[in-house]
Amino acid sequence: MSRPWRWVVVVVATGIGFLMAFEFGQWDPFGWFPEKESDRISVAGAFGGAMAAVIALAVGWWAGGSGGNSLNQRARASGTSQITQHGGAAAPGGVNQYARADGDSRIEQRGGGEAEEPSS
Repeated sequence: MSRPWRWVVVVVATGIGFLMAFEFGQWDPFGWFPEKESDRISVAGAFGGAMAAVIALAVGWWAGGSGGNSLNQRARASGTSQITQHGGAAAPGGVNQYARADGDSRIEQRGGGEAEEPSS
């Protein structure tokens, strides 16, 4: 799943979580909340806000992750040309390279942390 869609999931899950917690807070099966309607709504809103914050934190942690390391390369070389791609220690969720080298050219791409020089 792409990063923008992950953040859409965060927003939707947070909104649904708030609404569910708000409705549960108004239900009050044990009679712990105030009798006055405006106070009851305030307490239910605070409960819903707290639950929404917990949900946003958990799902936001998931959405902010790198999504794993991935490398993609589509290359075409001819002659004595060379195309190199290094993913490094921590590719930022995707390093893409689309390269075409002709003659005696050299194309090199690095992603993530600094990769070691290839041994010749």
